[in-house]
Amino acid sequence: MPILDTLLNEIIELSKAKGMKQKELAERAGLSAETLSRAKRSGDMRLSSLIRLADTVGLKLKLSADNPVIEKINNGTLFN
Repeated sequence: MPILDTLLNEIIELSKAKGMKQKELAERAGLSAETLSRAKRSGDMRLSSLIRLADTVGLKLKLSADNPVIEKINNGTLFN
């Protein structure tokens, strides 16, 4: 699954858990419902719009190193 689809799905699922419909999510993020719908269909969206959607549900987008050893150390699971 492309990364944008994964991120949008996570944002939308969290918004549902908070009792928001997709239209409300989009509006609270300052977007139109059509913009969100188009992004879901096309798999393309401006980063600034994605950040606003994430902020709306209390998420923060950030990059992290793709290093499983560091992740295991940070999670305390290196020797498990």
